[in-house]
Amino acid sequence: MSCSTAVIANGSRIKMALFMALCLFSISIQSALAGPKVSVPESSFNFGKVPQHAKICKTFWIKSTGDDTLRVLTIVPGCGCTQIPMKDSTLAPGDSSSFDIVFSTGSNRGFVTKKPYLTTNAGPDNMYVEFNTEVVPDSEQMRPLRINPYILDVSQFTVEPRRKASSWIVNESDSNYTLKLVDMAGKDFATELPASVKAHDSTQVTVTVNENAITKEFEQSITFEINNEANSRYTLPIQRMYRLPHDSNDNPK
Repeated sequence: MSCSTAVIANGSRIKMALFMALCLFSISIQSALAGPKVSVPESSFNFGKVPQHAKICKTFWIKSTGDDTLRVLTIVPGCGCTQIPMKDSTLAPGDSSSFDIVFSTGSNRGFVTKKPYLTTNAGPDNMYVEFNTEVVPDSEQMRPLRINPYILDVSQFTVEPRRKASSWIVNESDSNYTLKLVDMAGKDFATELPASVKAHDSTQVTVTVNENAITKEFEQSITFEINNEANSRYTLPIQRMYRLPHDSNDNPK
């Protein structure tokens, strides 16, 4: 065999080897994507400072990233938490859904971490989400800001509609702070939060119950962040009861 023929043969074998490697790689990629798969775009959340004896809520989103139908089998919220049922627990490839985790702060104090998890038909491993919070027993421990009231009640007990309620944000420090909402999606109310609060000054955060939620009762929350060195966060619980007095015409005579 001539030298040129040997070179051509060797080149052919190299091309064949590369082709086989590419085929195996393609098969492995397809195998990795086959069947139902799940991802959680935001798997952790920091509530920051929250009051005792309140309920705070976080919405987590999940996405079906495989090529077969994803089914959420169970959601285990964990101790001190409850889970609001999912609107849709069966997801076609590419679809997304959400679930809410409500945490009761109770008599906790200090830093608290919770790790709810869900099980799916994507495999035996649990899919964990995580949230962190600092439960403060009184407003003096909320510095550099103080919120009053620190549980915002927008309940309605009269025929006259009540859709708005406000809390004061008091800045007792020597610094000006910007205020930024970091969790607002999926709420039953709209939030008006000023862009900043000056040193030794105060401002108000106001919530307005949505038109389609006037007759609902809920326990939700908003979280905002300030631009101090720690990027401190504060979560304001929002609660609503809807109880109208009975019409006197309905009472038996």
